[in-house]
Amino acid sequence: MNLARFDWRIILALATSSMLMQQAFSYVCQIAIPFLADRLAEDFGISRAWLGLYLFIQNVTSIAAAMGCGAIIIRMGALRISQWCLFFMGGSLFVCALGILWLYPVAAILLGAASVSTPASSHILAKYSPKHLAPIIFSIKQTGVPVGSLIAGVLVPALLGAGIYIGTFDLSIQLDAYGTCFIIGIIVYIVALSLQPLREHFDSDRKPDVKFSFSGAFQTMKIVISQPELRDLALCAFSLGGLQSVFAGFFILFMIDGLNYSELEAGSAFAIASLTAIGARILWGWLGSTYLSARTVMFGISFFAAVGGVLVGIFDTSWSYNAILLVAILYNVTSLSWHGILLAETARLSPEGNVGGITGGVLAFTSIAMMVYPAIYGTLLALTDSYGLGFTFAAVPAMFCAFVFFYPALKGSWVARFLLGVLWLIKPRQICIILLGWVISASLIGLFIYRNLI
Repeated sequence: MNLARFDWRIILALATSSMLMQQAFSYVCQIAIPFLADRLAEDFGISRAWLGLYLFIQNVTSIAAAMGCGAIIIRMGALRISQWCLFFMGGSLFVCALGILWLYPVAAILLGAASVSTPASSHILAKYSPKHLAPIIFSIKQTGVPVGSLIAGVLVPALLGAGIYIGTFDLSIQLDAYGTCFIIGIIVYIVALSLQPLREHFDSDRKPDVKFSFSGAFQTMKIVISQPELRDLALCAFSLGGLQSVFAGFFILFMIDGLNYSELEAGSAFAIASLTAIGARILWGWLGSTYLSARTVMFGISFFAAVGGVLVGIFDTSWSYNAILLVAILYNVTSLSWHGILLAETARLSPEGNVGGITGGVLAFTSIAMMVYPAIYGTLLALTDSYGLGFTFAAVPAMFCAFVFFYPALKGSWVARFLLGVLWLIKPRQICIILLGWVISASLIGLFIYRNLI
């Protein structure tokens, strides 16, 4: 389809809506197996812990794919890569639908390789979005994640309870976990094919002569680590991605097993808090496009994400349901709502023509966090039998991230800046101000929670 005759606003709307749809159904595939894990484990007669191995394989593949996706996106075109990512994800569900346990690592590899859908969509949006609108455009696109969560939350249970009647053979089929995977895979393939009319225009900048090399992948990571602003964004992707993975993996279990709430109450709190992330992503993008710099917004998100992690860490049975829900909302509007503005800032800082590759390099740190944080959390839980300690531990890197974003990007070492900060803090005047601020803040928060929520 030739889109050149249309106004740039129409083209931007098509790019945003198509990439939002791609993001939503990508996330449906990402969480389909965790949704079905209990049924699959019971059917195979294995421990539920197998999901950890599945996610580990997926994340390792995701890291490798993110590091090396730049040249492939430029060579084949970002929209074609978006389609192939959906084909890979749908294919992973088809593999799962076979019901053969030893093939599930193949499904995890396909799912991990498809993680480059986000760098591909960033390449397209960076091409068509005006720079002053980029934060809000990227944030709108990233609402595809909570939208995908809602789609999966409705679609998976509906399919599990659905039946198919074939009149020709007088045959009635009740869908199980495998049938659900198969149907979702077909839907995802249809979504991938629906993007085809946009390919001619959106992939007009592809360069078929570009060669992929491992040295190019390492060069991408070198750029991310050596460029101060990109290095800060990689830290943010790691620290907030880690908080996100801990919340997704353990919050409901914490409420049920640690705080004695029912599955319905825990699930409702999780769902309500997750819904707030949709508006928060757009809000942060709007602020970053208008009144505040992206760096200032990232400071605020990181700081309050750390606060949210610490507050979850001190949950106990004396906390009311409303207080827990309020903290869960704070956690979601920060730790689960940073993606859009971070991707927009990454696109702005990337060398021209290499937005997808640099985005992949930054997001590789998110994949690392999603592999490391749950493992550390699980270890702490096994050693201490405390659900809260892991959340508190996960908040520490986010607070360091807030410290980094409070200042302009540092040209030298973070360690040197940290030591200078410590020297500044230990002066008597600063210590008195900090202690006074902590006492006043803690008193006000405690009074509010006691009078309104407990």
